[in-house]
Amino acid sequence: MEKKRWCSSSLFLLLILWGATAAGQARTADFHYLNLLEGTWNMRTRESVITEQWHRVNDSTWQGHTWRIVGRDSSLQESMQLVRAADGIYYIPVMTGQLNNTPARVKLTVLKPIGFIAENPANDFPKKITYRWKSETHLDVKVEGKQGNTVGEFLFQYNKQE
Repeated sequence: MEKKRWCSSSLFLLLILWGATAAGQARTADFHYLNLLEGTWNMRTRESVITEQWHRVNDSTWQGHTWRIVGRDSSLQESMQLVRAADGIYYIPVMTGQLNNTPARVKLTVLKPIGFIAENPANDFPKKITYRWKSETHLDVKVEGKQGNTVGEFLFQYNKQE
C-alpha cells in the first residue's frame, strides 16, 4: 500500500516538473507568431524618432534594423535577426559600434501570440528582451541587462507606421 502511494505521488511530481519545463520553452512551431513584426514601428522622443523595421527573409529568419532619426539625419543603432534553429529560436542583435559589432545570441524562452521573451543570463547586456503587442498597431519593447555596476532597462513604445 505504501509503495503505491509513493509511485503515484512521484508520477504526479514528474508530470508537474515536465509541464513547468515545457511551458518555459518557445516552440519553433510557433515561429508564425512573429508575423506581427512585419513593417515599420516608430517612437517619438523629444529629440528624435526611433524607428524599428522588420521584414521576413525566409521561413526561418526575420531581419530588423533600428534607426535614430533627427531631422533629416539618421543613424543605424542596431541590426537584429530572429532565427529559427534546430534547438530553438534566437534573437541576435548587433549594436552598432559596441562590442566590436559582435552579435549576441539570446534564446527565446517564451513565444506567444502577444509577444516573446528572449533571455541569456550569461550576457551582461542584453540579458532579457521582451516584445509585447498591445494591439496590431502598438508594440512595447523592453531591453534589460547590466551595464557596469548598474542594471539598465530601456522601454520603447512603438506605433506601427501605416
